[in-house]
Amino acid sequence: MSDIILEMKGIMKAFPGVQALDNVNLTLRKGTVHALMGENGAGKSTLMKCLYGIYYRDAGSILLDEEEVKFSDSKEAIDHGISMIHQELQPIPHMTVAENLFLGKYPKKGLFVDHKTMNNETKKYLDMVGLDVAPTTYLKDLTISQQQSVEIAKAISHNAKIVIMDEPTSSLTSNEVEKLFEIIKSLTDKGIAIIYISHKMEEILRIADDVTVMRDG
Repeated sequence: MSDIILEMKGIMKAFPGVQALDNVNLTLRKGTVHALMGENGAGKSTLMKCLYGIYYRDAGSILLDEEEVKFSDSKEAIDHGISMIHQELQPIPHMTVAENLFLGKYPKKGLFVDHKTMNNETKKYLDMVGLDVAPTTYLKDLTISQQQSVEIAKAISHNAKIVIMDEPTSSLTSNEVEKLFEIIKSLTDKGIAIIYISHKMEEILRIADDVTVMRDG
């Protein structure tokens, strides 16, 4: 059985006046960190948005577990085991950690949300990323690093096989970066593949198994 979980072949994407992606190929292996590098405007985020269903590619194919996929939105991508943690985190600050984690898929008891089950399940996912906060904590009371851990926990709760991280250390202290690297190691140990968008060479040399460098699409 192949250890390749994702193949993007000949991906093309144009916007008016700009060829954003020009025949891009990327191969991702299970349980590895694949760094995606390049200057601003090189096409890194555009490529990932084509994978994540935010943009529709003009040409090329995407094979997930050797089957071609075409996602029309990010929900389809999530349903197929692909999660994306954006550089600008998108939590809802006045909701609890548990409510953010289960947004759109709250467990129900009759007509009502089953808060006990939701909090218990949330605790399980928080433990997986080593985050020691109560599920009833409001997102606004967490640090950026803790909010990021919640996003990673949410990805795990979606049974993610691939997690895309877009410049994940841009707002973190050195200690928080080390914590993130520990979480990434625990994910790859479970066979989850990480696409790690960054321009920080010292980080990439430490954690990446494979590297793709993009330039001008």
